[in-house]
Amino acid sequence: MRVLLLTNGLGYGGAERLVQALAEDLSAHGDAVRVVATTRGGPIQDELESAGIQTEVLGLRTSYDVRAVARLWQANLRFRPHIVHSHLAVSDIAQAAVRRLKRSGKHVITVHNPGVELSNAKRALWTPALAQADRVLAVSDAVAKSVVVPAQVLRPSLVTPQPLSSDARTEARARMGIRDARPIILFVGRLMPIKGIDVLMTAAPQVQGAHIVVVGDGPLQDSLRAPAIALGARSDVPLLLQGADIVVLPSRSEGLPQIILQAMAAERALVATRVGGTPELIEDGRTG
Repeated sequence: MRVLLLTNGLGYGGAERLVQALAEDLSAHGDAVRVVATTRGGPIQDELESAGIQTEVLGLRTSYDVRAVARLWQANLRFRPHIVHSHLAVSDIAQAAVRRLKRSGKHVITVHNPGVELSNAKRALWTPALAQADRVLAVSDAVAKSVVVPAQVLRPSLVTPQPLSSDARTEARARMGIRDARPIILFVGRLMPIKGIDVLMTAAPQVQGAHIVVVGDGPLQDSLRAPAIALGARSDVPLLLQGADIVVLPSRSEGLPQIILQAMAAERALVATRVGGTPELIEDGRTG
């Protein structure tokens, strides 16, 4: 079976990591897989290609780039997929438009978040795209309730248990550049308003006697300031979690945040906002 996995970009992020995991698992089971990004490549593209999985970047500049449909149509013609599985609104919209021009294969959409950040114009395009799909999957009950079409809830997990050495905590703290014994408060996520990194920066001066470590990149990267320690996007998050004492997620909206599952697997304390699918993972006062 030929499966085309479609997403917006291939930088580090929850949806992008899920696309990577799907591509690797499908390929391991013998399916022909191609990953297409509508906008840009990134480290996940490099990792996929190192694993022998073909990728393609369409190079669109904005969400409303009129070349999206033409370029994606060509990608469909080259690969002739039996299934296109799209992730994130721009990709959903573009593939729905391709199918209106040429009906071929099945279209599956995974909805990763409630879409509160979408503009009215983008939502007006996204809603009919969802309605035209053969199957809509949602990563949490909260996300399923946020869309206007029936959606099957499938909660993904990217947690892969890994054997760690007895000095993993020491190594993790060294990778963060921390040599003292003060506790570490860790944030992992895209540096954008919806992730609430500004909330963490506002609270940071009130935190005494602890390091605040930020892992991730994004448009608000330049707004990070002391006392936060900015590490940028990293591929070694499972190890870094071993050095943390508390993991924080101050998001304004979430689908099913994978960092919470990863923190739980690492047995780290959790503090998160009650948004989206987060309450489906954390039992308040018991597990976070």
